[in-house]
Amino acid sequence: MASSSTTEDGVEEIARRWMEMEEIVPIATADRLLERPCKLKHVCWKFNDTCNEIWIDGRLGVTFTPNQPTESGETQTKVHYDVDIDKSESKTAFYAFDLAELARWHLAWLTDPNVWIDSATIDMEFDQKWMVEKRKLQVKEVNITVQTNYPSIHGWLAHMTKDVESFIYRGNGIMDANRFLQLPFAAKLRKLMLIYESTFDDRLLPQLGAQHLQISTDFATDAGVNKLLHRWNDQNYPIRSQFVIYVQIKSSANVVKNLKVMQSQHQDSGVSEFLIEMNNPNTRMRVITRPSSVICTIFAIDNSQAPPPFVTPTIDNKQN
Repeated sequence: MASSSTTEDGVEEIARRWMEMEEIVPIATADRLLERPCKLKHVCWKFNDTCNEIWIDGRLGVTFTPNQPTESGETQTKVHYDVDIDKSESKTAFYAFDLAELARWHLAWLTDPNVWIDSATIDMEFDQKWMVEKRKLQVKEVNITVQTNYPSIHGWLAHMTKDVESFIYRGNGIMDANRFLQLPFAAKLRKLMLIYESTFDDRLLPQLGAQHLQISTDFATDAGVNKLLHRWNDQNYPIRSQFVIYVQIKSSANVVKNLKVMQSQHQDSGVSEFLIEMNNPNTRMRVITRPSSVICTIFAIDNSQAPPPFVTPTIDNKQN
């Protein structure tokens, strides 16, 4: 397998290095493993009782199987590589290292300073044993699913650089909003979806800058949502910006307080819809309130996009 001849590498280079590797040498925090920039489209990994795998760009897969007998009768960790690049190749090796050490070694390549990742999917709990101390992933879009609570998710996020633009989180427990906003990328995210509960309140909610936002909180009020709507108006958020906030609404009038309501409609079910004039004369804001949620969408009013009809949309991704 030949290395790329361009000035920028991809999954081919990592596959070549792993396939040619003869021994595992420990990787330290400051070690640089690749000589040139390496761009990866998508990485994912999962380690648990039934699945221990890393996949890169759907073309390089590594499967770890602990406690396997070797030809000499020893018990070691088996590592199997599947490569589908120029041609299909595979390699199986045995190492006298435990699963965590081998996983940490392979993941360390993804935290190399020369590696840039478009998106990453992590479907497992965090434990520091999986990551080399202080090495970070340079990744734009992150999708993490954990079964425990926020401390586990924070472990992964602490290994991300400030380059994260999109973050989707699924997990149990309540996400600590104060701790989340301390992350270097949190307030600058373009997209944020927190599928479970969080502690965002009226003070913290307007600090979120995402243009595509979905959160659930029992700590915010009508006033906090109103502040967020004013921020979106004052800062001229672009068309197609949207948020869905699952929050208890007491007064739809307070949600749109001091905004320029052009049209409104109210239903006996408690659903209210508002068409709002924005500071930008080329855009409008559409706000829908329910007793337990608020939806806001910004759209253009030119000939290419007429104002949407007053109908209540279906909200996806809500999990009870």
